[in-house]
Amino acid sequence: MHNAPPVVYPVGRFVWGRLLFLTVGVLSAVGLLSWQLQSLTTGPKLWAAWMLWAVCAGFAAWWAPRQTLTDGRLGWSGEAWFWQADADSAEQAQAVAVSVGVDTGQGLLLWLQPLNEEGHAQGRLLCAWLQANAMPSKWHGIRCAVYSRRKTTSLPESV
Repeated sequence: MHNAPPVVYPVGRFVWGRLLFLTVGVLSAVGLLSWQLQSLTTGPKLWAAWMLWAVCAGFAAWWAPRQTLTDGRLGWSGEAWFWQADADSAEQAQAVAVSVGVDTGQGLLLWLQPLNEEGHAQGRLLCAWLQANAMPSKWHGIRCAVYSRRKTTSLPESV
């Protein structure tokens, strides 16, 4: 059991995600171009480097959106985390394990992994972006739930 009270928080779209992806892609291309110009590399080595860059950028563009959870709710019941894909859906909530990826103070990037019936992590690691302005009244509660430590139950000593 954790110290934090139950809370349900909406998960939205990471507005800066595409710009961040584009920035990293451009900066990595500039780095590769800089290497090309400084080393005066030509021929197969150069083509291999640019092909590797293109494959990595293409794979990241294909993979990243599939790892992002949006338009749902992340909840803490007081004992366990759960994810519900759509707030209007009657779909059953999925138990998840949660860990913090990035905390900006006004935003949280959380890593989520679905749990099976025994409570073991299964499936792929997903990410969810939470913003303070999505529900300011619950922001403190969700942060407390994310960072709270498990309560330790002390066993009675035998006399």
